[in-house]
Amino acid sequence: MKLISISGLDGSGKTTQLDLIEEKLKKEFRIERFHMIDFSIANKILKNPRKNKSSQNRQPQAQAQAGFLAISLRKIAILIDVFRFRFYYLIKATENKTDYLLVDRYFYDQIINIKYLDKNTAWKKCSFWQKVIESQLIQPFLKIYLKTNPQETLKREREIEQGEKYLLEKNTLYNSLSRKWKLKTIDGNASKQEVQQKINSLL
Repeated sequence: MKLISISGLDGSGKTTQLDLIEEKLKKEFRIERFHMIDFSIANKILKNPRKNKSSQNRQPQAQAQAGFLAISLRKIAILIDVFRFRFYYLIKATENKTDYLLVDRYFYDQIINIKYLDKNTAWKKCSFWQKVIESQLIQPFLKIYLKTNPQETLKREREIEQGEKYLLEKNTLYNSLSRKWKLKTIDGNASKQEVQQKINSLL
């Protein structure tokens, strides 16, 4: 079973491109979609129960701030999630019923979000929790970083509640860590069709 992940800023087009990958591959292969936010223990625990129905139907937005306890919980939870996902992946691979697993917001995005929230820690510092996660990650067959201009992202149809400052700071983290993780960088500012063609050439 081959794992494909797409990482990038909120509104960069990750879900759209995963939809297009699925549409292309499902003609010949067995495909399964996987959303890391739905899988995350921390997201389930910290989810606001007072959200109304209209907000539940919207795409999940990353947090722009969090307290020390919430950040600590996320660090513990992501460590647990890495091992939970390894078990999930092993089961799926053993069943041999899925050829491609397409992952939206893989652990790369989760690490970046925690590092963004943890304002008290130097962003360039690789902490213990991050080292453990990186050492235990299942490496995707194809790991893509959709590199987008934050200002251009704000002009797109999807509303980014956190604003430009949030996107600029997250963009700095993505640009730095995507090189460390050797993600395949694709210009997300190009048209949807151009991005799709570039990704198709890598499949």
